[in-house]
Amino acid sequence: MKRIIVVLLISIIVAGCATSPAVTASPGKPDMAQRTEELQDLQFGMFVCWSFSTFSGYEWSPGVEDISFFNPTGFDPDQWCKTMKDAGMGYILFLTKHHDGFCLWDTKTTDRKVTNSPLGVDVLAAVKKSCDKYGIKIALYFSEGDWSWSGRKDIHTSIDRPDIKKAQLRELLTQYGPIEYIWFDHAVGTGGLSHEETAKFVKSIQPACFVGYNHGDQAGADIRLGERGKPGPLSDNSAETIGGAGRAKFFQGENKFYLAEFTYPMLEGQGRSKMRGAQWFYSLPENDNFACSAEKIYEDYLGAKKYGNIFSLDVGPDRSGRIRDIDVKTLKKVGQYIRGEIKLPPKPLKIKSVKASSTWDKDYLSAFAIDNNPSTRWGAKENSRSAWIELQLAQTSKVSRITIDEGTWNRAQKFELQAKEGTEWTTIHKGTTIGSNKDITFKTVTTDSIRLNITHANEVLTILEIKIYPK
Repeated sequence: MKRIIVVLLISIIVAGCATSPAVTASPGKPDMAQRTEELQDLQFGMFVCWSFSTFSGYEWSPGVEDISFFNPTGFDPDQWCKTMKDAGMGYILFLTKHHDGFCLWDTKTTDRKVTNSPLGVDVLAAVKKSCDKYGIKIALYFSEGDWSWSGRKDIHTSIDRPDIKKAQLRELLTQYGPIEYIWFDHAVGTGGLSHEETAKFVKSIQPACFVGYNHGDQAGADIRLGERGKPGPLSDNSAETIGGAGRAKFFQGENKFYLAEFTYPMLEGQGRSKMRGAQWFYSLPENDNFACSAEKIYEDYLGAKKYGNIFSLDVGPDRSGRIRDIDVKTLKKVGQYIRGEIKLPPKPLKIKSVKASSTWDKDYLSAFAIDNNPSTRWGAKENSRSAWIELQLAQTSKVSRITIDEGTWNRAQKFELQAKEGTEWTTIHKGTTIGSNKDITFKTVTTDSIRLNITHANEVLTILEIKIYPK
């Protein structure tokens, strides 16, 4: 009987250790080549930015003293993780603390933490639980500096508090299980602990955890971060892959990285310059129809796979704490592409030039109908009720499909599509209304020019986008 009891006690202890998220310091040095392959196998993940800026509508939110400002009503980490799983994502890159010093975990270093907010939940712990449920790995974003530390001069700097920085990192690295990598944001300084010291400190707790800095000194970095970057070889430290000349200067000449990562916001996909508010965070309700296309995301996923990068697509939960419907729908489609359930549609043909019968003014040029930006559009001259717009292809092609987006204006009442064959224009389709994203197929024609001729409208003609597709 005693032996049975001892065996049961040992089993309980072992089971308890197996489910505990705690991580103790380990001096062992990992096989970096193997570790790099493990991270590359993750390939695609979701960067989750969710904090004060979700509610302010601005990228940076200094001056928030009352943490009840953060007041989500429907926090749902299972919805986040299910969306990730459906999208074919392998990890979450979770924002633990932005520059405002508001901690999304139950830290002992400050009262500015989510467990003291109306939500009253250790968000990182809840995310960890959902990630375990769905088989998702965890990486962390961490702002090195902190505006909440007294004595700062401006929002671009932070006073040095290396003791707090180390204490917060120790909590994150010992209480929430293995961390794949830490994405350090250097925007407001190091917090008083150099990058070399920061990397050594992280490795002293979790040797296999990779470290990266979005700019600044790259001492101790394992991973090259590409904020608003794109896929590219590890050897390419240009502004294009890093995401800007201001950052690229910190990476020039560096060849010690094991891995390259890139990230950009889901909200940045279309019309960034026309948007209001933040892009990394949820931003404002009027931007709810902005999102990258599933096709762009999938193509960048393929680029990441080609170059051995990892791709952290930023998807900011809304003010309730859920991922937007448009993002869920788009990411589900990305997952279908990744799993081979659907195939990419053919790319539209390149347009050499465009001209129109008239334009309203310089803000409604004909070129805006082919710029792939829904925030711009072509508009015909004032008081007109008919107009045409002509697109010349880069080369003669076989054409069988055209899409036209009139937006929500629905002004066209009668139109025809014409193709130039030799020197003559031939009508290839006739229709009435156009509306939003009209998809038109017709018998294949060989042509170098297509004309949309709107013969009757109930208001001044305007077109957001026209795309021509090959057979």
